[in-house]
Amino acid sequence: MELEQITTGAALGPLLDQARTEGSCAVDTEFVWERTYAPALCLVQLATAQRLAVIDPLAGAPLEPVADLMADPAVEKVMHAPSGDLAAFVLHHDVRPRNVFDTQVAAGFAGYGGSPSLERLLEQAVGVRLRHDEGFTDWSRRPLTPVQIEYAADDVRYLLDAARALRRRLGNQGRQAWVDEEMQQRYGEGATLVQAPELAWRRVSGRGRLRGEQVSALAAAAAWREREARRRDLPASWLIKDATLIEIARRRPKTARDAESIRGLQLRKGAQLDGLLAAVAGAGPAPAGSSDGDLPGEVRRRVRVVLPLASAVLQARCGEAGVASELVATRAELEALIAGQAMDDDGDHPLLMGWRRELAGESLLRLLRGEIALRVLPRAPHVAEQPR
Repeated sequence: MELEQITTGAALGPLLDQARTEGSCAVDTEFVWERTYAPALCLVQLATAQRLAVIDPLAGAPLEPVADLMADPAVEKVMHAPSGDLAAFVLHHDVRPRNVFDTQVAAGFAGYGGSPSLERLLEQAVGVRLRHDEGFTDWSRRPLTPVQIEYAADDVRYLLDAARALRRRLGNQGRQAWVDEEMQQRYGEGATLVQAPELAWRRVSGRGRLRGEQVSALAAAAAWREREARRRDLPASWLIKDATLIEIARRRPKTARDAESIRGLQLRKGAQLDGLLAAVAGAGPAPAGSSDGDLPGEVRRRVRVVLPLASAVLQARCGEAGVASELVATRAELEALIAGQAMDDDGDHPLLMGWRRELAGESLLRLLRGEIALRVLPRAPHVAEQPR
């Protein structure tokens, strides 16, 4: 296909009409994200079965019609690891992208490993080897060279082919329903496409040192930082670094004078500092799952001892099925499952729901209830379950 460079709304309209007619398109973006809260879109690449285009908003192409296409549930958007791309459309255009098929996630179910790069996926799934030498391009600078434009187009040039190959493989493996469930969870109506301020504390480095009211203060301060960074369109760390946020949570300052002694806090008397202090003062209870410090001592010890066994079961089940374990559970989720079972609390743990329960959850429950033992095997998957 001839590569089109689109710089006007008049040229963009027929391309988007083609995508709607076909009901599917491949989408990727190039953005810069170093100095802003929201990714700044510099280029949008779009491919249909018949057309391949690079849309340049910095040269005049409007992105509002592209945002409308992203929100159109009748058109499937095939993308690879699209979290940053989707966040840009949410934050800049106030739309909710719908009907997203993530080829990186699908590849994890198809046996191509966890979080494969686009280059590795294309080589394994469709036998295409890309030459990508422009990874550190400043996409906000113009003019772009022909090599840069070709590089950008390669991100969608073969993506529809890869999606078809993945679906064939998943169908043969009986995994398509699992993938559909996961896509709905990640990108469906109830999914979080942009980090909720209330959950920002989970990404603060050093939070594990805090307990009780300190965790509550951290959650409140991190949520304030997230909202303020979004309002000012600045990276959150430019307002307050993580180490300083931890110290604020530890000390819980009540006045501007209290805050002055906290190393690294650049905010001085004024509305911003007042807002931060008010957020810390109004902190609620510690968020759920914030710490194991409130667990009974025997439960904490059980978690430490049983975790390696549970991890072995998870890895064996995933290895046997050819599903990337990163898709199934994190270490924290395994720990939460062990603790919950120790306290007779099944709750709504993700490992006990949907395809995760089918793949590994039932085996983990049998392990935690003492119904199975583990036997070491000389070859993969290296561990086998044995009824007791």
